[in-house]
Amino acid sequence: MVEIKFQGRYGQSVGKVTRTIGKQLMAEGKHVQVFDSFGANRPGAPMNSTVRVSNSAIIERSADNTTPDVVVVLDNSLFKVTDVTSGLKTNGVVMALGVDAVVLGEKVAKVRFIKLDGFVQGGVDPEQYLLKALKENAICRL
Repeated sequence: MVEIKFQGRYGQSVGKVTRTIGKQLMAEGKHVQVFDSFGANRPGAPMNSTVRVSNSAIIERSADNTTPDVVVVLDNSLFKVTDVTSGLKTNGVVMALGVDAVVLGEKVAKVRFIKLDGFVQGGVDPEQYLLKALKENAICRL
């Protein structure tokens, strides 16, 4: 099983992105779980949404104790206000658009950082280039 946590802000399309990616993976025959987690229902509040993907049935049911293999940061301002690597597995991956690995500070030595800028193409849905980035980096073993 691979767990991918998408981090953004309430009011952005974080949940839409994860559900769309989940549907695409299910259409490919994968087993998928998608769930959102947020504290306050106010615009701009940090939130996350998690996708679990596997080739077999997913037995894990806890949405509270996530240990992602990958963290995708959809709002770069979160690097300043929260620990985006919280719960990330050893040698996990952080993916972000428009920033370099230096935003991780001292944690950069403990994770693999992938800059998403090269995956952005005009006219392509964000979900498509995120899924492409995940697959091309063999993160999801998909």
